[in-house]
Amino acid sequence: MKYIFLLFIVFLLINPIWAITVPGTKDNIPWETWSGEVFKKAGKENRLVILDLEAVWCHWCHVMHETTYKDPAISQLIKSKFIPLRVDQDSRPDLSNRYREYGWPATIIFNAKGEELIKRAGYIPPDEMKLELERILANPAPEEPHIDFAKIKYSPNAYLSNELKRELIEMHKSSFDTKLRGFKSFQKYLDRDAAEYSLICAKNKDQSEVQRVQKTLDASLMLIDPVWGGVYQYSTMGTWDYPHFEKLATLQGEYIRIYSKAYDTLQNKNYLKAAENIHRYIKRFLTSPDGVFYVSQDADLVQGQHSYDYFALDDFARRKQGIPRIDKHIYSSQNGLIINGLISLYNSTHDEKYLQDAITATNWIIKHRTFRGSISQTISWIFSDLVSTESILESIKWILVNKTWPERGFRHGEVDVAGPYLSDTLYMGQTFLNLYIATSDKKWLTFSEQTARFIKRNFEAPIAGFSTSKASCEVCAVHRPDSLVDENIVLARFANRLFGYTKEHDYRNIAEHAMRFLSTQEIATRTITEPGILIANLELNPGN
Repeated sequence: MKYIFLLFIVFLLINPIWAITVPGTKDNIPWETWSGEVFKKAGKENRLVILDLEAVWCHWCHVMHETTYKDPAISQLIKSKFIPLRVDQDSRPDLSNRYREYGWPATIIFNAKGEELIKRAGYIPPDEMKLELERILANPAPEEPHIDFAKIKYSPNAYLSNELKRELIEMHKSSFDTKLRGFKSFQKYLDRDAAEYSLICAKNKDQSEVQRVQKTLDASLMLIDPVWGGVYQYSTMGTWDYPHFEKLATLQGEYIRIYSKAYDTLQNKNYLKAAENIHRYIKRFLTSPDGVFYVSQDADLVQGQHSYDYFALDDFARRKQGIPRIDKHIYSSQNGLIINGLISLYNSTHDEKYLQDAITATNWIIKHRTFRGSISQTISWIFSDLVSTESILESIKWILVNKTWPERGFRHGEVDVAGPYLSDTLYMGQTFLNLYIATSDKKWLTFSEQTARFIKRNFEAPIAGFSTSKASCEVCAVHRPDSLVDENIVLARFANRLFGYTKEHDYRNIAEHAMRFLSTQEIATRTITEPGILIANLELNPGN
């Protein structure tokens, strides 16, 4: 009996998914989900729409559930005057990408036409929420317009002007916190594009960039859980000492990639160890029995209660109390980011276990998340250039040689109520190209080409850039989705590399279309720094 008991204890210790915290009790608000029908209903009933765009791993989202939305005055006001929507932002990249500057949680109130009236970032206490709701009911006028990318005059060139390039380099340099390292910001985290740009400069013997990236990478090690591995989202209070403990799949993959690249360039074994510790965390906590990756782990053990004391404990003491909840949804984009990180780690170590983990997850996504092509789409692709007989024959030849559809796209989750979303196909396209480079298996190059064609047909904006998704609905705020800087950076680099391996000019055209968006002054200089644009420009235009 003693041995059975010991085996049971061991089983619990190596299976963290068993110990899942039960979410808090529900509030009294009849939450609905996002759809175009909601706005039609709002028009008929003469009500406004309130969106609680949350993250299931987010501490302040949990606090807002337990305080603000359970307040009787708030719940009664919302039920009587609003149509309430609650959406997990991880499940809807179109909404997440539009409102990511405001949360999480993000609170947005719309009129029945789908126009945004107010947008609020973060936790709103009950008294403040009541005043906000009463004010917007009394005067339902929009506070600020959303930036209309269609009205921007985009750059005619697929490269940075000399002036804009100098401005971006100066923004990159001036954004560095020389005292505390990282960005000069309230939140401390590793900006992956900034680190990668510095690593590229370091290869060219730029000692100032060597110092910058080393200091940033060293400071960012403080965000890696010393017990379980895995990286926390960021630290607050302007220092590296106050981490928010949620662990997101997107960050795990990107940190592995950057620390692997840093090890390759700087040969600091601490960076390799960091990447390996993040992989160790992913294997134990975010990997499904099928070898594919989950979305996140909560910041809180008990939702709404800070977990500083919990994360200061050792492994045994943590498990004795329980394990923060793990979101077991499986999304293509998050998997693509982790897979790409693992391929980078394999390239650094030549350890086959990382490559095998990457291939296992990739095959699962292919099997369970692929959009199936259609005969009509194939015919449309073959005859896309009616003027050129040579082009038509080349298209037919490609299908016959590769024995597959010309396009391959990916759903976000098991069932998408909207979409498709650019990020899912984009990051899987990167995965295929990286697997081809790592293994020389031609099928991965073929898959990569298919994703590029899917992206061009579904997300290409009319003048420049690529949109983050298909339209969500006809009347709502995302009926014309935005183009995002970070996605267009990744796409420009991906398509240009694909052109390098295939010499197919369609992929170079995709890269240049994305670059015209990125090389537009208003786009490139909107934030504190966008060094990813400098990287894309360097790769597309080495002489510029």
